[in-house]
Amino acid sequence: MRAKNDERKMEVYRFVTDFMKERGVCPTTQEIGDTLGMAKSTVSKYMNRLMDDGLIEKYGRYQTVLPDADVLPPDYVMMPVVGSIACGQPILAIEEVEEYIPINIGLLGYGEYFGLIARGDSMVEAGICDGDTVYVRKQSTAIDGEIVVAMIEDEFSDGWSATLKRFYRDMRNNRYILHPENSMLEDIIVDKVHVVGVAVRVLKNLESKGRFC
Repeated sequence: MRAKNDERKMEVYRFVTDFMKERGVCPTTQEIGDTLGMAKSTVSKYMNRLMDDGLIEKYGRYQTVLPDADVLPPDYVMMPVVGSIACGQPILAIEEVEEYIPINIGLLGYGEYFGLIARGDSMVEAGICDGDTVYVRKQSTAIDGEIVVAMIEDEFSDGWSATLKRFYRDMRNNRYILHPENSMLEDIIVDKVHVVGVAVRVLKNLESKGRFC
């Protein structure tokens, strides 16, 4: 239950920060609740927790500000979000950091993490929809059945492309199967694959329009 509460708290944080960056003012509890599907009392609870954690600061009755990004509670780290990744056909990997978001290390566990924005609908049956932020633990190996960020050779160029799929080994044929979680799509079968990381959590985009999202 604590992990779920932490996820919802961070949804509130993301909405507040995005809203303030776009409009220059803090959203009301009504605006937050209407967007995230929460009661105003629940929003207030999460806003108070964010203040306790030092992620937001409140001055007066209505004015909320964001603290210095370099000053975080000891159990938080800034996780880089490095761009988009295909949940359909592979696309060229985007490696530049687009933003940093604060993450409670207790929510993810030990390791080095980065975020990716999912694009497409090939993983909707695993609950990963277009626009969701996928939390990925950096590692170069994976166990069969894990959802991975995989780099494969791009047939249309001399480079490599990235995709998010469930990983399997075809030991008999010495190949790899990248399985989409969408019954309308076919597996990607390749001779070579570089695992970049394993997906561990998903932060939902509430505007997703996927069939299962």
